[in-house]
Amino acid sequence: MSKNKLAALLLLALAALLPGPALADIFLSADFALTRGEDPGTYEFTAAVPETVGQPAPVTLPEGCQQTGMTRQTGGGRAQYAIEFSCDRPFRAGDMIQTRWKADGGRFVTNVMGAQVDRSLTGDANGIAVPVGETAAQARPIGQIAPEFLAQGVWHIWLGWDHLAFVLCLALLARGRQLLWLVSAFTTGHSISLALAFFDLVRAPVPPVEAAIALSIAFMAREALLIGKGRQRFAFNRQLVVVSLFGLLHGLGFATALGELGVQADERLSALIFFNLGVEAGQLAFVGAIMAALAGLRAISLAAPARAAALYATGAIGCFWMVERVIGFGAA
Repeated sequence: MSKNKLAALLLLALAALLPGPALADIFLSADFALTRGEDPGTYEFTAAVPETVGQPAPVTLPEGCQQTGMTRQTGGGRAQYAIEFSCDRPFRAGDMIQTRWKADGGRFVTNVMGAQVDRSLTGDANGIAVPVGETAAQARPIGQIAPEFLAQGVWHIWLGWDHLAFVLCLALLARGRQLLWLVSAFTTGHSISLALAFFDLVRAPVPPVEAAIALSIAFMAREALLIGKGRQRFAFNRQLVVVSLFGLLHGLGFATALGELGVQADERLSALIFFNLGVEAGQLAFVGAIMAALAGLRAISLAAPARAAALYATGAIGCFWMVERVIGFGAA
Protein backbone atom coordinates (compact mmCIF):
# COMPACT_ATOMS: atom_id res chain seq x y z
CA MET A 1 0.00 0.00 0.00
CA SER A 2 1.37 3.42 -0.96
CA LYS A 3 1.93 6.14 1.60
CA ASN A 4 -0.66 8.38 -0.10
CA LYS A 5 -3.30 5.65 0.12
CA LEU A 6 -2.42 5.03 3.75
CA ALA A 7 -2.76 8.74 4.52
CA ALA A 8 -6.17 8.79 2.86
CA LEU A 9 -7.33 5.78 4.84
CA LEU A 10 -6.10 7.31 8.10
CA LEU A 11 -7.88 10.54 7.26
CA LEU A 12 -11.16 8.68 6.69
CA ALA A 13 -10.72 6.68 9.89
CA LEU A 14 -10.13 9.77 11.98
CA ALA A 15 -13.05 11.59 10.37
CA ALA A 16 -15.29 8.63 11.17
CA LEU A 17 -14.50 9.17 14.85
CA LEU A 18 -15.99 12.67 14.72
CA PRO A 19 -18.30 12.97 17.72
CA GLY A 20 -21.86 13.97 16.91
CA PRO A 21 -22.64 16.70 19.47
CA ALA A 22 -20.58 19.87 19.12
CA LEU A 23 -19.97 20.21 22.84
CA ALA A 24 -16.74 21.44 24.40
CA ASP A 25 -16.57 18.14 26.27
CA ILE A 26 -18.45 14.87 26.39
CA PHE A 27 -18.10 14.59 30.16
CA LEU A 28 -21.53 13.27 31.23
CA SER A 29 -22.62 15.02 34.41
CA ALA A 30 -25.70 14.31 36.52
CA ASP A 31 -27.48 16.35 39.20
CA PHE A 32 -29.23 14.76 42.18
CA ALA A 33 -31.30 16.25 45.00
CA LEU A 34 -33.23 14.87 47.96
CA THR A 35 -36.15 16.67 49.62
CA ARG A 36 -38.74 15.76 52.22
CA GLY A 37 -42.26 14.82 51.19
CA GLU A 38 -45.46 16.18 52.66
CA ASP A 39 -45.98 13.19 54.98
CA PRO A 40 -43.57 11.99 57.66
CA GLY A 41 -41.05 9.45 56.38
CA THR A 42 -41.62 10.37 52.72
CA TYR A 43 -39.05 11.82 50.35
CA GLU A 44 -38.56 12.88 46.76
CA PHE A 45 -35.33 12.02 44.95
CA THR A 46 -34.79 14.03 41.77
CA ALA A 47 -32.23 13.26 39.09
CA ALA A 48 -31.23 15.20 35.98
CA VAL A 49 -29.05 13.12 33.68
CA PRO A 50 -27.90 13.45 30.05
CA GLU A 51 -30.64 12.12 27.79
CA THR A 52 -28.09 9.86 26.08
CA VAL A 53 -27.86 7.80 29.29
CA GLY A 54 -31.24 8.70 30.74
CA GLN A 55 -33.28 5.67 29.76
CA PRO A 56 -35.62 4.43 32.49
CA ALA A 57 -33.50 2.55 34.98
CA PRO A 58 -34.30 1.24 38.46
CA VAL A 59 -32.68 2.75 41.52
CA THR A 60 -31.80 0.77 44.61
CA LEU A 61 -33.10 2.45 47.75
CA PRO A 62 -31.73 2.00 51.28
CA GLU A 63 -33.03 -0.89 53.36
CA GLY A 64 -36.44 -0.10 54.78
CA CYS A 65 -37.41 2.24 51.93
CA GLN A 66 -39.77 1.58 49.03
CA GLN A 67 -40.63 3.52 45.90
CA THR A 68 -44.15 4.94 45.70
CA GLY A 69 -44.05 6.81 42.39
CA MET A 70 -41.93 8.13 39.54
CA THR A 71 -42.24 10.71 36.77
CA ARG A 72 -39.91 11.38 33.83
CA GLN A 73 -39.60 14.42 31.58
CA THR A 74 -37.10 15.37 28.89
CA GLY A 75 -35.88 18.69 27.58
CA GLY A 76 -32.70 20.48 26.65
CA GLY A 77 -30.85 17.21 26.22
CA ARG A 78 -31.57 16.15 29.82
CA ALA A 79 -33.86 13.53 31.31
CA GLN A 80 -35.52 14.69 34.55
CA TYR A 81 -36.66 12.07 37.05
CA ALA A 82 -38.70 12.59 40.22
CA ILE A 83 -38.81 9.44 42.35
CA GLU A 84 -41.06 9.38 45.42
CA PHE A 85 -40.38 6.89 48.21
CA SER A 86 -41.09 6.27 51.86
CA CYS A 87 -38.94 4.85 54.65
CA ASP A 88 -39.93 3.13 57.89
CA ARG A 89 -36.85 4.46 59.67
CA PRO A 90 -34.61 7.56 59.67
CA PHE A 91 -31.61 7.64 57.37
CA ARG A 92 -28.38 6.24 58.82
CA ALA A 93 -24.76 7.01 58.00
CA GLY A 94 -23.79 4.94 55.00
CA ASP A 95 -27.25 4.83 53.45
CA MET A 96 -27.02 5.08 49.66
CA ILE A 97 -29.33 5.34 46.68
CA GLN A 98 -27.64 3.37 43.91
CA THR A 99 -28.50 4.74 40.48
CA ARG A 100 -27.85 2.86 37.23
CA TRP A 101 -27.29 5.80 34.88
CA LYS A 102 -23.82 5.62 33.32
CA ALA A 103 -22.79 9.23 33.93
CA ASP A 104 -19.13 10.10 34.56
CA GLY A 105 -19.81 12.20 37.63
CA GLY A 106 -22.37 14.40 39.28
CA ARG A 107 -23.52 16.57 42.12
CA PHE A 108 -25.75 15.80 45.10
CA VAL A 109 -27.57 18.46 47.12
CA THR A 110 -29.85 17.96 50.15
CA ASN A 111 -30.76 19.52 53.46
CA VAL A 112 -33.23 16.91 54.78
CA MET A 113 -31.12 16.36 57.89
CA GLY A 114 -31.03 20.06 58.78
CA ALA A 115 -27.67 20.91 57.21
CA GLN A 116 -26.85 21.70 53.61
CA VAL A 117 -24.96 18.90 51.87
CA ASP A 118 -23.36 19.63 48.50
CA ARG A 119 -21.16 16.81 47.23
CA SER A 120 -19.42 15.83 44.03
CA LEU A 121 -19.94 12.24 42.95
CA THR A 122 -17.95 9.91 40.71
CA GLY A 123 -19.53 7.31 38.48
CA ASP A 124 -18.36 3.75 37.91
CA ALA A 125 -19.48 0.68 36.00
CA ASN A 126 -22.52 0.34 38.28
CA GLY A 127 -23.66 3.95 37.89
CA ILE A 128 -23.52 6.58 40.64
CA ALA A 129 -24.05 5.94 44.35
CA VAL A 130 -25.75 8.88 46.09
CA PRO A 131 -24.93 9.20 49.83
CA VAL A 132 -28.37 10.10 51.24
CA GLY A 133 -27.19 9.09 54.70
CA GLU A 134 -24.89 12.10 55.05
CA THR A 135 -26.19 14.16 57.95
CA ALA A 136 -24.06 17.29 57.61
CA ALA A 137 -21.67 18.99 55.25
CA GLN A 138 -18.64 18.15 57.34
CA ALA A 139 -15.10 18.74 56.12
CA ARG A 140 -13.61 15.66 54.52
CA PRO A 141 -9.98 14.54 54.94
CA ILE A 142 -7.57 15.27 52.10
CA GLY A 143 -7.20 11.54 51.56
CA GLN A 144 -10.85 11.38 50.50
CA ILE A 145 -10.86 14.56 48.41
CA ALA A 146 -7.63 13.86 46.49
CA PRO A 147 -8.54 10.62 44.67
CA GLU A 148 -12.04 11.85 43.91
CA PHE A 149 -10.96 15.01 42.09
CA LEU A 150 -7.85 13.44 40.59
CA ALA A 151 -10.12 10.91 38.91
CA GLN A 152 -12.52 13.64 37.78
CA GLY A 153 -9.64 15.57 36.20
CA VAL A 154 -8.22 12.55 34.39
CA TRP A 155 -11.59 11.51 32.99
CA HIS A 156 -12.40 15.06 31.99
CA ILE A 157 -9.32 15.44 29.79
CA TRP A 158 -9.72 11.94 28.34
CA LEU A 159 -13.38 12.55 27.51
CA GLY A 160 -12.82 16.11 26.32
CA TRP A 161 -12.48 15.63 22.56
CA ASP A 162 -11.49 19.18 21.78
CA HIS A 163 -8.87 19.40 24.54
CA LEU A 164 -7.32 16.17 23.29
CA ALA A 165 -7.43 17.43 19.70
CA PHE A 166 -5.49 20.54 20.66
CA VAL A 167 -2.86 18.51 22.55
CA LEU A 168 -2.60 16.20 19.53
CA CYS A 169 -1.74 19.20 17.35
CA LEU A 170 1.00 20.19 19.80
CA ALA A 171 2.42 16.66 19.76
CA LEU A 172 2.53 16.78 15.94
CA LEU A 173 3.96 20.30 15.86
CA ALA A 174 7.14 19.89 17.92
CA ARG A 175 9.39 17.27 19.43
CA GLY A 176 11.69 16.89 22.42
CA ARG A 177 12.26 19.89 24.66
CA GLN A 178 10.27 22.20 22.40
CA LEU A 179 7.20 19.97 22.80
CA LEU A 180 7.68 19.90 26.58
CA TRP A 181 7.83 23.70 26.63
CA LEU A 182 4.69 24.01 24.50
CA VAL A 183 2.76 21.53 26.66
CA SER A 184 3.97 23.39 29.76
CA ALA A 185 2.78 26.70 28.28
CA PHE A 186 -0.63 25.19 27.54
CA THR A 187 -0.77 23.78 31.07
CA THR A 188 0.15 27.12 32.64
CA GLY A 189 -2.45 28.95 30.58
CA HIS A 190 -5.37 26.70 31.32
CA SER A 191 -4.39 26.35 35.00
CA ILE A 192 -4.54 30.13 35.44
CA SER A 193 -7.89 30.61 33.71
CA LEU A 194 -9.33 27.51 35.41
CA ALA A 195 -8.55 29.00 38.82
CA LEU A 196 -9.83 32.47 37.91
CA ALA A 197 -13.10 31.14 36.49
CA PHE A 198 -13.64 28.59 39.26
CA PHE A 199 -13.38 31.29 41.94
CA ASP A 200 -15.67 33.61 39.89
CA LEU A 201 -12.92 36.16 39.30
CA VAL A 202 -13.46 35.85 35.54
CA ARG A 203 -16.72 35.06 33.80
CA ALA A 204 -17.22 34.27 30.13
CA PRO A 205 -20.30 33.05 28.23
CA VAL A 206 -19.97 29.36 27.40
CA PRO A 207 -21.08 29.28 23.69
CA PRO A 208 -18.45 31.78 22.42
CA VAL A 209 -15.77 30.04 24.49
CA GLU A 210 -16.68 26.69 22.94
CA ALA A 211 -16.55 28.18 19.43
CA ALA A 212 -13.18 29.82 20.11
CA ILE A 213 -11.79 26.53 21.47
CA ALA A 214 -12.80 24.83 18.22
CA LEU A 215 -11.10 27.61 16.26
CA SER A 216 -7.90 27.09 18.28
CA ILE A 217 -7.82 23.45 17.14
CA ALA A 218 -8.14 24.39 13.46
CA PHE A 219 -5.47 27.08 13.88
CA MET A 220 -2.92 24.78 15.49
CA ALA A 221 -3.58 22.02 12.93
CA ARG A 222 -2.90 24.54 10.14
CA GLU A 223 0.29 25.73 11.86
CA ALA A 224 1.60 22.18 12.16
CA LEU A 225 0.77 21.38 8.53
CA LEU A 226 2.47 24.51 7.15
CA ILE A 227 5.58 23.95 9.25
CA GLY A 228 5.70 20.26 8.34
CA LYS A 229 5.57 21.12 4.63
CA GLY A 230 8.26 23.77 4.97
CA ARG A 231 5.91 26.60 4.00
CA GLN A 232 6.32 28.32 7.35
CA ARG A 233 9.29 28.64 9.67
CA PHE A 234 8.95 27.19 13.16
CA ALA A 235 9.17 30.30 15.34
CA PHE A 236 9.38 28.81 18.82
CA ASN A 237 8.79 32.04 20.77
CA ARG A 238 5.73 32.84 18.68
CA GLN A 239 4.31 29.36 19.18
CA LEU A 240 4.94 29.61 22.91
CA VAL A 241 2.88 32.81 23.16
CA VAL A 242 0.08 31.48 20.95
CA VAL A 243 -0.20 28.20 22.88
CA SER A 244 -0.22 30.06 26.21
CA LEU A 245 -3.10 32.25 25.05
CA PHE A 246 -5.04 29.28 23.78
CA GLY A 247 -4.36 27.58 27.11
CA LEU A 248 -6.16 30.44 28.86
CA LEU A 249 -9.11 29.80 26.58
CA HIS A 250 -9.24 26.06 27.22
CA GLY A 251 -9.07 26.65 30.98
CA LEU A 252 -12.50 28.28 30.81
CA GLY A 253 -13.83 25.02 29.38
CA PHE A 254 -12.28 23.03 32.24
CA ALA A 255 -13.81 25.44 34.75
CA THR A 256 -17.28 24.80 33.33
CA ALA A 257 -16.94 21.07 34.01
CA LEU A 258 -15.48 21.55 37.50
CA GLY A 259 -18.28 23.98 38.32
CA GLU A 260 -20.86 21.30 37.46
CA LEU A 261 -19.52 19.10 40.25
CA GLY A 262 -20.62 19.78 43.78
CA VAL A 263 -17.72 21.37 45.66
CA GLN A 264 -18.09 22.50 49.24
CA ALA A 265 -16.80 25.94 50.17
CA ASP A 266 -14.07 24.53 52.43
CA GLU A 267 -12.99 22.07 49.70
CA ARG A 268 -12.73 24.50 46.81
CA LEU A 269 -8.98 25.02 46.92
CA SER A 270 -8.08 21.35 47.37
CA ALA A 271 -10.67 20.32 44.75
CA LEU A 272 -9.18 22.77 42.26
CA ILE A 273 -5.61 21.59 42.91
CA PHE A 274 -6.35 17.89 42.56
CA PHE A 275 -8.72 18.33 39.61
CA ASN A 276 -5.98 20.28 37.84
CA LEU A 277 -3.39 17.62 38.71
CA GLY A 278 -5.73 15.00 37.29
CA VAL A 279 -6.08 16.99 34.07
CA GLU A 280 -2.29 17.21 33.76
CA ALA A 281 -1.82 13.50 34.47
CA GLY A 282 -4.35 12.60 31.80
CA GLN A 283 -2.79 15.08 29.38
CA LEU A 284 0.73 13.70 29.87
CA ALA A 285 -0.51 10.13 29.45
CA PHE A 286 -2.11 11.12 26.13
CA VAL A 287 1.08 12.84 24.92
CA GLY A 288 3.07 9.74 25.87
CA ALA A 289 0.70 7.54 23.86
CA ILE A 290 1.05 9.82 20.80
CA MET A 291 4.85 9.78 21.07
CA ALA A 292 4.87 5.98 21.30
CA ALA A 293 2.60 5.71 18.26
CA LEU A 294 4.80 8.06 16.24
CA ALA A 295 7.92 6.12 17.21
CA GLY A 296 6.32 2.94 15.93
CA LEU A 297 5.28 4.61 12.66
CA ARG A 298 8.79 6.01 12.15
CA ALA A 299 10.16 2.49 12.42
CA ILE A 300 8.16 1.52 9.32
CA SER A 301 8.58 4.90 7.56
CA LEU A 302 4.92 5.87 7.85
CA ALA A 303 5.15 8.71 10.38
CA ALA A 304 4.93 11.50 7.77
CA PRO A 305 1.71 10.39 6.01
CA ALA A 306 0.07 9.47 9.33
CA ARG A 307 1.00 12.89 10.74
CA ALA A 308 -0.44 14.71 7.73
CA ALA A 309 -3.66 12.66 7.78
CA ALA A 310 -4.14 13.26 11.50
CA LEU A 311 -3.64 17.02 11.14
CA TYR A 312 -5.98 17.32 8.15
CA ALA A 313 -8.66 15.36 10.02
CA THR A 314 -8.17 17.32 13.24
CA GLY A 315 -8.29 20.65 11.41
CA ALA A 316 -11.46 19.64 9.58
CA ILE A 317 -13.09 18.56 12.84
CA GLY A 318 -12.09 21.87 14.48
CA CYS A 319 -13.66 23.84 11.60
CA PHE A 320 -16.81 21.73 11.76
CA TRP A 321 -17.15 22.25 15.51
CA MET A 322 -16.59 25.99 15.16
CA VAL A 323 -19.28 26.41 12.48
CA GLU A 324 -21.74 24.21 14.35
CA ARG A 325 -21.21 26.06 17.62
CA VAL A 326 -21.57 29.46 15.99
CA ILE A 327 -24.82 28.33 14.35
CA GLY A 328 -25.97 27.15 17.77
CA PHE A 329 -25.60 30.62 19.32
CA GLY A 330 -29.20 31.45 18.54
CA ALA A 331 -30.48 28.24 20.12
CA ALA A 332 -28.43 28.66 23.31
